[in-house]
Amino acid sequence: MVDGTLIRSDILVIGAGPGGLLAALSAKRHSPPGTQVTLVDSWTVGRTGHGAFSNAWTLVVFPEDDLDAIGREIVAGNDWLADQALVREVLATSYDRFNDLRGTGLVFPTDEHGRYARRPTRGLVHSRVLHPVGGGLDFCWQLRLALEKEGVRLLDRVMITGLMRGNSARVTGAVGVHTRSGGFHVLSARATIVATNAITFRSGFVRDITGTGTLLAYKAGAAMRNAEQSYLRPGTPKFYFEGITFAIQEGASFTNADGEQFMHRYEPEWGDRADVQRIARAMAMERQRGKAPVYLDMSRVPEATREYFVQSKVKWMEYFFRKLGPDAKTDMFGATPYYPQNQMTKMGIRTDSGCRSDLPGLLAAGLAQAGCANHFAGFHFGMCIGSGWVAGRSAMEDLDALPAPALDAAELAALRQSSYRTLDETASARSDAFLRKFQALMFAYDVSVWKHAERLTHALHELARLRDEFAGLLAPNTHELVRLTETEAMVMAAEIILGASLFRQESRVNHFREDFDFRDDENWLCWVDAVERKGRPEFGKTPIPTPFYPLRAGSTDGAGVARTRPAGPVVAS
Repeated sequence: MVDGTLIRSDILVIGAGPGGLLAALSAKRHSPPGTQVTLVDSWTVGRTGHGAFSNAWTLVVFPEDDLDAIGREIVAGNDWLADQALVREVLATSYDRFNDLRGTGLVFPTDEHGRYARRPTRGLVHSRVLHPVGGGLDFCWQLRLALEKEGVRLLDRVMITGLMRGNSARVTGAVGVHTRSGGFHVLSARATIVATNAITFRSGFVRDITGTGTLLAYKAGAAMRNAEQSYLRPGTPKFYFEGITFAIQEGASFTNADGEQFMHRYEPEWGDRADVQRIARAMAMERQRGKAPVYLDMSRVPEATREYFVQSKVKWMEYFFRKLGPDAKTDMFGATPYYPQNQMTKMGIRTDSGCRSDLPGLLAAGLAQAGCANHFAGFHFGMCIGSGWVAGRSAMEDLDALPAPALDAAELAALRQSSYRTLDETASARSDAFLRKFQALMFAYDVSVWKHAERLTHALHELARLRDEFAGLLAPNTHELVRLTETEAMVMAAEIILGASLFRQESRVNHFREDFDFRDDENWLCWVDAVERKGRPEFGKTPIPTPFYPLRAGSTDGAGVARTRPAGPVVAS
């Protein structure tokens, strides 16, 4: 007898970003009639996650494009930390997915000649990106409508708090708490796809993206990958602006406190057009030189194109400013202070190229899957779409070998107790105060962007103290219970991130070590994986197969991509 709501499915998808939405659609379209697919999210499906709060720029390889050239620059831009087979499939099938999206009712802008309006993206030569009218809001809502039409069961506002194993070697579903009522939910499934977002430490403009699904998989026995890698970018607290890449193409530049355009000091070939993590690295080094504050100067953007950048904000912000009227207009066309920001980890679940984890019955998609360490503008979204499609198909292929699971009463009791263990109506809400101290540790630019063994080791010691403090926090209500569950995942992720950053003794992709400021292919052309051992992460290396794009000694592979050059010590003059 289940003490709560029991829902049985064939395939359960956790997370309603682009990865989860496409995983559910794929699972349904690849399955025979009668297959039950359920999509659950802690918020409202179609209005949740980074996808809905973006412009949904997406990389699509059109028939006339050079697939090999695009694939090579994506892999090179990942410094070879990429699942080449999965990347290749995502790119090769992206035009089919584009047509699937059009079939849901999404409209993509065209130019005066009737061709789809595509543009280059940062650091890439051959790739082109485009986005739907209405951006991420329309993308996610149209996918919700499509899933309803296909017969996918949608569960809003259920936060998953644990994965079930059913006293077996495989994952048999999940349990969760309704974020409004606090009711307990048991979601039994033959196959489970985790498609939650990445851990953010509430650092981005979507502050409630906390990526708890990956950590639940870790606690269930799955391996984590790429924890040392993060999405680094310049950011400002004055406003959120999506379009730095295109603003630089129109004449914007980064300057330091002395008014110097400093990017060519660090990126002689690309300058301000380097990928954002290289800009974040350079900003951190300027701060270290005493040249802060650093600014994004958009005063050189021509008057004729400025309205484009006001309108190219994410659509929800456009609606927000329209509602507030002219008094809320953002003045962005001057020199605005910017800071090197670690927005989210690229840590995901280790899978094969079919998006299957090490645990039978558990798959991963979107940013919960570790197929790449660097997604670029546009490929970030396209990889979520493509991996979601692959995960949904793989889950359907595996169903015959995954019989209906049995519920384990002892496990359910333990998961229920764990879900509510911090709930105490007499307690005070203290998660926000704790979070500020935690963020001060993890947001330090010389820990999260420009790393060094001494600073990482110190941060791990400080984290241990904060972990002890967190153990004493209690939740007076369901809202605070959800906040503590998310914060617990952040603390757990931080230990893996700092440990993996200390373990990889080189600089590669988004991981920059001041004490190892070079790329070392001889020793580190591998993934760093983490598994839980006695409550702590244990790190190891996994060789990277290169079936399509081998890294050839002495070659110029990726010479046009700033990230692929050995970092090399930079001498500041």
